[in-house]
Amino acid sequence: MWNQDHLRLISSFSKEARQLRVYFDEQFKDPRQTHVRRFVWDYWNVPGEYNLIRTPAYEYFPDRLYKKFHSSLRDWGRETLGCHDVSPPWLSFYIDGCYQAQHQDQPHGPWAFVYSLTNWKQRRFTGGETMLYGDRKQLVTPQFNQLTVFNPAIPHGVAKVRGIRDPREARLAIHGWFLNPRPFIRGKLKTQSLENEILELGQWLKQSRVTAQGWSVQKFTVGTNGKVSGLKPLWTRLESSDQKFLSDLHSRMKKWDFGRQVGSSLVTLPLGFG
Repeated sequence: MWNQDHLRLISSFSKEARQLRVYFDEQFKDPRQTHVRRFVWDYWNVPGEYNLIRTPAYEYFPDRLYKKFHSSLRDWGRETLGCHDVSPPWLSFYIDGCYQAQHQDQPHGPWAFVYSLTNWKQRRFTGGETMLYGDRKQLVTPQFNQLTVFNPAIPHGVAKVRGIRDPREARLAIHGWFLNPRPFIRGKLKTQSLENEILELGQWLKQSRVTAQGWSVQKFTVGTNGKVSGLKPLWTRLESSDQKFLSDLHSRMKKWDFGRQVGSSLVTLPLGFG
């Protein structure tokens, strides 16, 4: 059973959304025209599992445009998840008959993402929703400029698209995984000081025989006095845990003392369990 917070939807995510979409549409404007951007697509067909058309997103779009988008995606992952990198994302479009059957992504990364460039409100097709099979089946509509982030260990897929064959009318998305979870610090706090506290936290977890599996991302400030303040969970997705464990975890973290600091620091701390 999957509990806690397994899904996040961030609307109006990127300032580059419209430019990315316009660039894609321009490549298919004249179906009789041949150029390099028409020959980079891979028809990925694994019978019963996957059927879609894809290409590496970082190679498809103009370099300056893509780097702006990628930087915003990477920075969001660092600030919100404590993940310092993003897998090389795919750009995929889904026309009639395209889908992803139910599957799990392991061990690609602790969080998966789907960034939608689909003109959802003007769509002429059926299907295309992201399907999550947690405690219940959940359909996530890929609204334009929406970032969907979810636990990739949860079985998921994409509902089969029906009704269109023009790529300009397709379900269009950039997708991949957030990677390399580790503390993200804005300020002068030394990483080694934080790692020492994390090691002690690990010893406490062993002694308490915690059975939780999953992740909890915490955010807090370390003031000039070295004390922790403003501690709050950004995202907790755990399997088979309880509220007392989280309460005890926060109580221990609030007691951390890093000694005098030259300035305050803001810390995003991802903690993995199991």
